[in-house]
Amino acid sequence: MENEMQTVARHLGTAPVNLKAIFADLGIDYYERPLSSGESAWIERVGDRFSVVVNSTEGAARRHFSAAHELAHYLLHRDLMQIDGARMNRHKDWLYGAPEENPASPFTREHEVQANRLAAQIVMPGKLVREKFIEKPSVAELATGFGVSKAAMEIRLKTLGLAS
Repeated sequence: MENEMQTVARHLGTAPVNLKAIFADLGIDYYERPLSSGESAWIERVGDRFSVVVNSTEGAARRHFSAAHELAHYLLHRDLMQIDGARMNRHKDWLYGAPEENPASPFTREHEVQANRLAAQIVMPGKLVREKFIEKPSVAELATGFGVSKAAMEIRLKTLGLAS
């Protein structure tokens, strides 16, 4: 039986990466619906079942990355989603706000950084980004093709050593 990372890897050959298919394969419920102002997404655990909800009022690139961020929390941190032995109900991620207004509990800021890093690797797989960059080294076109913002693509190209 394949593990979760192998399941994700099977979907990294085409851009944009089909996150809904990954969620389905992992048995994670995925929804897009309006959320309160500034709230980008959340991952919720009910018993041993997980759901991801993304703010439908945000742009497509933001929704795509937010979904990948919550997927990364599932892959990396789901075991932390309990408090005093009880299953935690929900972890919310906010796009804006000062750190004290955007508590990561039970995750630390480092957990958030880890989730962002893995989310970038999922929605902009290194091998595929390199291939597409050789074909057409336009940040704007790459961003559109991968369903991410230009800023996210610029950062990914730098981390891959394809831009300075």
